[in-house]
Amino acid sequence: MLNRIPGFLYYPAILLGPLLLLQCATPTQPTGGPPDRTPPQLVETRPATGTTSFDGDRIRFEFDKYIDRNSFEQAFRIEPDLLIDYDVSWSRRTATVRFDEPLPDTTTIIFTLGTDLRDTRGNSITSPLQLALSTGPEIDDGRITAKVRDAVTGEGLMGERVVLYRHPADLSLPANYVGEADSAGVVRFNYLREGSYKAFWLDDRNRNRRWDRQREAAQPFRTDTLELDPGGELDAGTVFVMKMDTIPPVLLAVGMLSEVRLRLRFSESVQFLEGAGITVFHEDGNPATDAVPLYVDRDNSNVMLAEALNPLPDGQSYRLELRGVSDLGGNEAEIDVDLFPGSDEPDTTYARYVSHDTRHGIRPDEPIIVRYAKLLDDTPQVLDSLVVVESESTFQPWEPAVTVDNLLMVYPDGEWQRGEDYEIRVWDEEQMDRRSIIPNIHFDNQLGGLEVLFDDPPADTARFRLSLTDEQGFEAADTIFTDTVELTDLPPGSYILQAYEIREGHRRWDAGQVDPFRPPARFFIQKDVPVEQGMTGQVYISWP
Repeated sequence: MLNRIPGFLYYPAILLGPLLLLQCATPTQPTGGPPDRTPPQLVETRPATGTTSFDGDRIRFEFDKYIDRNSFEQAFRIEPDLLIDYDVSWSRRTATVRFDEPLPDTTTIIFTLGTDLRDTRGNSITSPLQLALSTGPEIDDGRITAKVRDAVTGEGLMGERVVLYRHPADLSLPANYVGEADSAGVVRFNYLREGSYKAFWLDDRNRNRRWDRQREAAQPFRTDTLELDPGGELDAGTVFVMKMDTIPPVLLAVGMLSEVRLRLRFSESVQFLEGAGITVFHEDGNPATDAVPLYVDRDNSNVMLAEALNPLPDGQSYRLELRGVSDLGGNEAEIDVDLFPGSDEPDTTYARYVSHDTRHGIRPDEPIIVRYAKLLDDTPQVLDSLVVVESESTFQPWEPAVTVDNLLMVYPDGEWQRGEDYEIRVWDEEQMDRRSIIPNIHFDNQLGGLEVLFDDPPADTARFRLSLTDEQGFEAADTIFTDTVELTDLPPGSYILQAYEIREGHRRWDAGQVDPFRPPARFFIQKDVPVEQGMTGQVYISWP
């Protein structure tokens, strides 16, 4: 029997529990269904953007989703920088920013939420959000736009920062305005007063709106001073960000998987070119053996496997030297490993197929190169089991084939023949079966070309460098020219074409200098340049 107190009703706990849960639960989006991948939207600001004669002490942002409140703090900024303290409070999906002191009179003020803003599910906005108002009777309406693109891919760089100073520009102080690139790489400065401005791209790592010349990169646009008329619009142009990788990869650890097998772990992704090698020394500095780089781990490109020519037994310590190992930017590897122990573990590695190095295609006189997981000196079955199928004919053994270190080199018998269909069947000891490779052979009648010209012919003394790269990053052409250039023998496909002016005293593209100002050398990049079989296309270079 339930006890009763006048004025109160009692319900069984089995019903009261769910009721309390419903009343106390924090509002969230319904569970189930596909995950939410949409960015938050700004529903309303109070006051509305464009408001004039504003004399309040707070502004509000209402969103359609629950916002990660820490991201709001990171994304919020006031422009120009007024050095005013403020507090942020929340009511469900609404953020209120309250100012600790009055806003300055007769000033257009822009409150920006950058692309760091995200909802509680981690979805970030793709373009900055702004609330602009004026404490005077008019709001400034000048506009400056700029574009930030990757100098390697030509893609717009979302989130990159361009800073804007009013002249006279004191670069030791924070910038008056900071613009963030949207998903297309476009930066927009709105609600600007007329006057002279200086803009440049800044790798503002600490987000303090100021250029730290010792730690942060900066690049100028081709114009140092932008003159903005009342209500005018200006295009600052395009800055091509060339983030030069000058930090070498570092060998952090060496592990012996067997008496001859080495696992090398680096600080970043690495590669090795033809002629790369490893020399192993005893602790006393005397040479112990050489080792051959085998391959970079497909699942972890920070790891490279190598095989020593002679065992490195346990009970001794070793050090090594590297040759021809670098990161993807071409920086030679350094070593941060003093000594490592040997191993007495017998090596049981299979002659496992790793890859073939002909995915970009080969010419009729070039070999098909197959990479294995171990040296092939004691694995004759790799050659003995090789099968070459030429249309209706099958050849085993195939005499024009050799092994070099861990590579199987399948040469043509003279040349690979046009009109024949080839299949290369190579032995995989781990699978105890053959793998099939269909080689990509480029014959003359299957290749195309490109003629590259200028919209406006350059001066006679100008020199330019051109590179053509396919979608996998393979460089199909790299040449220096002065007027026009014709590229021949190109495999059909889609390419990125990059061309830039070579200035005297510079081997690479000169990105210019912010202070003292030096404009960047002329630069051109075009994506999706088609090369068609048996045809020569044309590309016209026009400087942005």
